Amino acid sequence: MPVSNSHTLLGTDLPLEIPTLGFGVFQSTNAHASALSALSLGYRHLDTAQIYYNESATGVAVTEFLAANPSLSRSDIFICSKLWEVDLSLPGMPPTFESMGHPPPDGGEWKTTAEKLGETQYTTASAVSGFTRSLEAMGEGVGYIDLYLLHNPRPGPQARLEAWLGLQEMYNAGKTKALGVSNWSAKHIEELLADERVKVPVAVNQIEFHPWCQQRELVEYCRQKGIVVVAYSPLAQGTRLKDTVVVEVAEKYSRTPAQVVLRWCLQRGVVVIPKTDNEVRMRENMDLWGWELQEDDMARITALDEGIGGRVGEWDPDAWP
Repeated sequence: MPVSNSHTLLGTDLPLEIPTLGFGVFQSTNAHASALSALSLGYRHLDTAQIYYNESATGVAVTEFLAANPSLSRSDIFICSKLWEVDLSLPGMPPTFESMGHPPPDGGEWKTTAEKLGETQYTTASAVSGFTRSLEAMGEGVGYIDLYLLHNPRPGPQARLEAWLGLQEMYNAGKTKALGVSNWSAKHIEELLADERVKVPVAVNQIEFHPWCQQRELVEYCRQKGIVVVAYSPLAQGTRLKDTVVVEVAEKYSRTPAQVVLRWCLQRGVVVIPKTDNEVRMRENMDLWGWELQEDDMARITALDEGIGGRVGEWDPDAWP
């Protein structure tokens, strides 16, 4: 099936397209160099976040790339970032993502959460100041953030609402062009939209999505609402690429397993943001057009779904009230 290279986002004052292939810098060993390489290779969608501790590196890469390519402008590059549940600029905060104690699904604990600190960045005023820190971290050359997300639902319904109202102020000020969420369930989104003060719709829900964790009901809900689904960890962080079915399909098309999985995601109508610090893989991950998976091969890969238990990350959207 044909795949578009972009999707239109809801709720924007002017038509805004999100490229269906992006580049993530989560846990990048050198986000500046990787983002700059990705842009040089042709990626035009970068995904960062406060909790990744590399908004600044990402912004510098964009500014340097545009300076070296005067035929391009800021509007040619789509940047997404996200507000974390606590203010990471507070004294005593862990200095890196690794020192956060990020847990796998089967154990471990975050060292800093809203509950542990007794305070959250998910208030109207703190969301405004948090967004401002994100934008300032990226540098003057960035100017605005195309898409800004509330990164997780954990602080609860009232906090989520208050933070959204703060981000609406940034939207109305023209500092971001669209708003969205990450790791939110349909219930969380419905609760938010039910409040009459919410004027800017949810444009995106960024969730873990790959053949082994498809979150089908949530994806269908978003599709019905016109909310674009962005898949993080679309390659299951490389842990499942030796799956027999994926390998067999890859051999059939003379493609890599990663290309097959990413193409499957695109044909499911989902935006993908694979990450890698390896330029060879960056190039391979871009080679997703000019060929397509046949229906029977799509079905074989779709049948690999293990539900939420197949996730490689922590977040189960339905686990949070």
